[in-house]
Amino acid sequence: MIRNHASIARISGCRWLLIPMLAALLAPIGCASSKKQPQVIYYRGAPSNVKEFTVDGLRVILRQTDPGSQVVSAKLFIDGGLAAIPQGVSPAVQQLALQLPPLSGPGGMTKEEYRRVLDRLNSGIVPGDDRDYSVMTLRCVLENFDKSWDLFTGVIMRPKIDPVEFQNAKERLMIGLRNRFNSPEAYANYLADSAFYHGHPYGRFAQEPDVAPITEKMLLDYYKSMFVKSRVFLVVVGNIDSASLHNRVASSFGELPQGTYIARAVPPPQNAGKQTLIVRPPYGGGRAVTSYMVARYLAPNRGDSLYFPMMRLTSFLAGHMFREVRVQRNLSYAPDAEIEFGRSSYGQLTVSTTLPDSTWRVAKGDVVDLFREIVISEQSIRNGLVGWLTSNYMRQQTAESQANEMGIAELYTGSWKNAFRTLDAIRAIKPAQMNLAARRYLRNFTIVIVGNPSEIDKSNYRQTAEDASEEIDLSPEG
Repeated sequence: MIRNHASIARISGCRWLLIPMLAALLAPIGCASSKKQPQVIYYRGAPSNVKEFTVDGLRVILRQTDPGSQVVSAKLFIDGGLAAIPQGVSPAVQQLALQLPPLSGPGGMTKEEYRRVLDRLNSGIVPGDDRDYSVMTLRCVLENFDKSWDLFTGVIMRPKIDPVEFQNAKERLMIGLRNRFNSPEAYANYLADSAFYHGHPYGRFAQEPDVAPITEKMLLDYYKSMFVKSRVFLVVVGNIDSASLHNRVASSFGELPQGTYIARAVPPPQNAGKQTLIVRPPYGGGRAVTSYMVARYLAPNRGDSLYFPMMRLTSFLAGHMFREVRVQRNLSYAPDAEIEFGRSSYGQLTVSTTLPDSTWRVAKGDVVDLFREIVISEQSIRNGLVGWLTSNYMRQQTAESQANEMGIAELYTGSWKNAFRTLDAIRAIKPAQMNLAARRYLRNFTIVIVGNPSEIDKSNYRQTAEDASEEIDLSPEG
């Protein structure tokens, strides 16, 4: 994440963002106009080596790499995530259902033989689970693609669950659920999730009592129900020709049932429209030496006109959190700003400190309010852009990262082609768009503090005199 360590000048009630080395080159830009500026994207198009086709009702996206590339990545995306889990079914079921078949191997093959073959091929079959989707990933080298593909499709088409792996996975899940409370930092993040998404599809969390009743049959039935053509699509990146891939898909995933899956709309969280403060002592009691704070706020979703401006703004927020809270006042070692984009997105400020009230006053007054009031100059936006883009695209050099970017774009925007829009979109960002993003989203915080409640003055955290606190039931049943 880029650190933009800029100095701030206040003049006549307005603020300007200046980069010290470039200060003489910058023309200050006045306070924000209320007029919304249109976003203009200069889009040069997707690369010509990407093909999309349908095999027996299953969508396939293939990026054929050059002959020198020896790595292949195949990702079968499953739409839905938490929103698709039926009522009455714990998220623990989906989590375990995705984990176990890749650990156990396909039907007709022992677990030991399956793992020996995977090791010999230097291949991996890895599940993933997110709020909006799940994914099954194959990683392999080109010369072993045929054998690796057979294992990959076998795990999906002919799943089985090894009893030992089943018990081990349940135990690991129980440990993970308990660890949410073992450290104040993890507890603060759990409370932030619970409060911000209270009553929302994202607000469903696995609980310890959910795990014991889960059976192997329950997991296999759920696993098979996820893989239907109306819900999945395949993305492959590697030196594979389309005709060969078409034949492989037809003889494997082409036999999946069509299904009747319809994506459910994910609404904004109800609690994102108001300021909320939640203060808790460390889980289990005791006095906290350090307070852990998470201040969460609504963010634009992928595909929104302010998605890219908010992405860029977050790097400025992170830089100024570091400067104002750490460098200038030494209130925290590692303050940060981060963002999680999805079908219901959020950003958050995070900090650990012994002085939470003072830290919030600085974060709110000298970081949040600053970006709500100023329009950042175009020169400041361009400053550091090359480094930011280089870092971003360095992460997209692998076959797997490219497959992931195309799949994410397909899921969230309806077209894999938008994966190749980022460079043009980032370069086209205007100062007024970043200010609009700040004014629209940097407000109505859900603030969670895990520390010593007696040391918190709640009046510091009110956005208005009417703001409430401690009004959300965060028990597992709530």
